Formats: sequence, C-alpha cells, structure tokens
Amino acid sequence: MVKHSTPVLWLLLGGVCALLSCNSLKFLNPVSTNTEANAPVYDAHPNTVTVEIYIIRFSPHQNKLVQQLWQESDEQSLPTHLRRDLLAQGFRVGILNNLISPSLEQLISFSSDGVSDIYSGEFQEFSAADVIRESGATRHTRQLLPGMRAVLKPFNDQNALTEISLFRQENGKMHGETYTKAIGVFFISAAANQDGSAQIHIAPVLEHGTPGWRLRTVAGMVVQDENRPSQIFETLNISQSLIPGQWIIIGATTSNSAGVGKAFFTRSDSISEQRLLAIRLVRAAASNVN
Repeated sequence: MVKHSTPVLWLLLGGVCALLSCNSLKFLNPVSTNTEANAPVYDAHPNTVTVEIYIIRFSPHQNKLVQQLWQESDEQSLPTHLRRDLLAQGFRVGILNNLISPSLEQLISFSSDGVSDIYSGEFQEFSAADVIRESGATRHTRQLLPGMRAVLKPFNDQNALTEISLFRQENGKMHGETYTKAIGVFFISAAANQDGSAQIHIAPVLEHGTPGWRLRTVAGMVVQDENRPSQIFETLNISQSLIPGQWIIIGATTSNSAGVGKAFFTRSDSISEQRLLAIRLVRAAASNVN
C-alpha cells in the first residue's frame, strides 16, 4: 500500500503547493521606494478621484519664495464673496495650472517623503506634522470615492494652540468666542465629472477643547473613537473644479494675521513655523452615463 500511495501523496502535495503559490502571487505587488520615478498604480473604480496632497513647511528665509508662488497663482478664480470671507479669517487660496510653477517645485523638492497609502473608508485621517523635516514637504496620495473624505491636519494635536479668540460681526454688532486647545482641520472630498475634471470640496473646521468618545458606523461596523468639539466655518467652504494636473494652494495671509487661519498654518512658540497646503488633481474617473 505504501508503494502505491506514495506517488499519489506527492501529487496531492504538489497540487496544494502550486495552488498556494498562485494565490500568493496575487498579493505580491512590487513596492518601490522611489516615489518620484515610479508613480503608484491607481484603481480605475468608477467615480474615483485621485489627488496628491502636499503639506509644505517653509522657514522664514523662504518667505520671498512663497510670495513668488502666490504671484504665480490665480487668486481670482474663487467667488468674490468667498475670497473676502477667507481673507478676513486669514486664509489665502490660489489655483495653479497643470505645469508646476518654479517656486512650487522648489518648495516641494526639499524632501523625498512620499506616502501612497491608498485605501477606502468613510474618512481618511492623516497629519504630516511629525515627519516633516526642517524644510520641505510630505506627499500623500488619496483616492476619494463618493461619500468619502480625507481629514487633514497641517499641525497635529500636540501642536494645538493654547488659546485663540475669534470675532465676527452679526447684526451690526461684534461678537467673539475664545477656544482652547485649538487645532485647524481640513475635510477634503471630491466628485468626478464626465469631462475628466473633478469638483474638489475643502471645508475648514476648528477642533478645540477636551476630546470625548463617540460611536459611529464605518462600512457596517460600529467603531469607537475620540471626538473633539468643533467649530464649522460654512461660509469658508471651498468648492473648485480642477482638470488633471491643476493645483489648489491654501495658506495663511501672514503669520500674525487676524482670524482662524493661523490655527491651521502658523505656530510661534519658540520659533516661527509656517506651512502651506497644495492639492493636485491626478485623475477623475466618472461612471459612464448612457
């Protein structure tokens, strides 16, 4: 019996090994550490918008370069009332064409950090504050489906402002609120258009106070996570149509400007720190409509 069953046993083992090898190959995708030379492979899922998000840190001696970037940007593409409200709160927004400008190229070329962690879910939260070097930028690639948002913090929670006072005019009277442990957060979402462009939505939110716990549903599962009180600035929401290759640049007007913009982009504890946000549309795959 042993003489007759041995060949059969080896054939069975060989078949199992071959099956396991084939299944393993499906998951072994080549990973390159050179993010500049080898762009990630993007999923062509219908209604997917792929963006690259750069968090740029610049030092005071680069202020002239940043001013040149604003001169190269189109700051008139947003509606007049939105530009006025953004400026009043210390924000500056511009659009760049699909050819990268010389100043932006210099600002993002100091660092080779690149993260192409593409995944799905209700939201994707990340902060590059911990990994940005003395000057330079980090790059994150995101695929955004309908109903998905990326939650971006130019500074992390450890860099929250101890206190910030904000003022607004309402019914001819000036009103003010003071927020403690404040940090600026951007909610970024997108929708693909049939012509290959995409509508990019950016909502600035101020998180503040002491974190609490909340229950929410993600992909049919109940998840518990930390949640902080937040102030939503609906009048500052940005909605801009981009074609592939175009950029949205967002920053602070000045390091000591009035308004909430400094909670997002500036810190002045021991040394002055400033940051910029640059979002580039890579591609937009809309579903075909017959």
